[in-house]
Amino acid sequence: METRIADCPLGAKCEEVKTENGKPVVIRCPWYVEIRGFDANKGAEVSNWGCAIAWMPTLMINTANESRKNTAATESFRNEMVKQGAQTQQVMLVAAQLANGKPGKLLEQSLCE
Repeated sequence: METRIADCPLGAKCEEVKTENGKPVVIRCPWYVEIRGFDANKGAEVSNWGCAIAWMPTLMINTANESRKNTAATESFRNEMVKQGAQTQQVMLVAAQLANGKPGKLLEQSLCE
């Protein structure tokens, strides 16, 4: 079975050479853009030209992946802050007990840990 790329839905050509004032001029569709990035599968930088409309699904998937990474990093940071806050609260309670001259169970638990 033969596969062909359909014509542009906007009715344009990505690039075409025309002659203006006797000189060849490349007319490029404003939606025809170069995408540069890093191919994680190949481990190399890539540079491809294509229609921005056709790039949309790929770019949306990439954006979702980056968002997922950022969410995981934020959650990890939050968990560390909660842990640190609990430790700080313990230290402050022990310091308050020592300042009042009443080393209680909390101080004994903290020293044992």
